[in-house]
Amino acid sequence: MRLRRVVEAAPVLLVVTWVVLAAGCTTGDVRVSPTVGVSAGTATPEVSLTPVDPGPPPVVTVPPPVAGEVARVVVTRQGPGKAFRNVPGVPVAEGRTYTVEVACAAGRATGGSSYAVYDAAPGTWGHGEPLYSRPFACDGAVQRTVHLGLPSGRVQIDVRGLPSDAVTAYALIRPE
Repeated sequence: MRLRRVVEAAPVLLVVTWVVLAAGCTTGDVRVSPTVGVSAGTATPEVSLTPVDPGPPPVVTVPPPVAGEVARVVVTRQGPGKAFRNVPGVPVAEGRTYTVEVACAAGRATGGSSYAVYDAAPGTWGHGEPLYSRPFACDGAVQRTVHLGLPSGRVQIDVRGLPSDAVTAYALIRPE
């Protein structure tokens, strides 16, 4: 009995739904245009695959060195490639905390870049795992990691995964 009522009510609900949809929620005149003569090709809007010009990359200014700076790397565009300049600083002091500051500018803001802090004792540069690593966005913003404790001695910082259109990037380690 209950199933029969549901089956009988279904056509009524469909008609009511159609009337509500056709009328819409307007009090004005509702007009329905016929679709006769319209092909699928003309109903599709034209789409341009030309990329939108993002404008010039943001300006990143590399700050001047400060007393007690441990390390820095500055990356600049040089022709089709990049030039990396590593600047060693003073050794890390026992029990002191440091701030890592990093910024990058590219034609389009991207993620996927990271910086890494390595032991820079003689014979260790480029060998082994980083002491610390963290991702950053190449979007023109200055990003900081604070209260970083590092082992005493010399360290170096490097940036990895910069986008191909990066124009300037830097990473440095300063005392707090």
